[in-house]
Amino acid sequence: MFLRKTHFVMEAVVVDLEKNSNKLTLKSFSNIENLEKKIYYKFYLNLSLEERKRLLQIIKKDNSWSDKQEGLYFTNIHAHHTKWHLHDEVYEFKKLAKTIENKLMYSVLKVPIKHEVKECWGSIYGKDDYAKPHHHRPYLWAFTYYPFAPVGSSPLRFHDTAVQNGKSVARYPDYVDEVFPSDDLLLLFSANTHHSVPKSLIDEKRVVIAGNITIEHI
Repeated sequence: MFLRKTHFVMEAVVVDLEKNSNKLTLKSFSNIENLEKKIYYKFYLNLSLEERKRLLQIIKKDNSWSDKQEGLYFTNIHAHHTKWHLHDEVYEFKKLAKTIENKLMYSVLKVPIKHEVKECWGSIYGKDDYAKPHHHRPYLWAFTYYPFAPVGSSPLRFHDTAVQNGKSVARYPDYVDEVFPSDDLLLLFSANTHHSVPKSLIDEKRVVIAGNITIEHI
């Protein structure tokens, strides 16, 4: 859910089929009407308690990116944070990534164009943990999945944008929508969307798996 600085630049994939252009846009690969109406898409994956416990165990064992909020590579999460590509190394995360790819293709975009999870990491929020406003560009889609999110967990907040010094920034602390997570919830949203997580007010742990998705061969 939370993006560090990247060391590469991706050219935008442009698209406008209505003008008979030979360029392509995200809306060309999707149900346009649905995408224009929703900030996020919400699903329950029906993972078993044992499957979700296993994901939590894996996240607990890896805190390799915790407390890295400065430098060339950083995270916007002020909480326990794993490495960035667990789906490349861990079977359970690879399986989850495939499930999320299929949800995006067949339940959101509704076209059989292959999308691929490019980054996938885990976080655990304890009391006073939070995430600063940020986006996930240059990717096309972002996701958050909550193996465990007890009552009182902090919401995921979505923000409008403003331009400051030629850059797009979140209108913060204002927000346009928020989602209070619950166990087994998946959220899919445009990677351009600024979002944040306010400080946790509870002792129980809010567990999240987040990542970034783009068209397979981009």
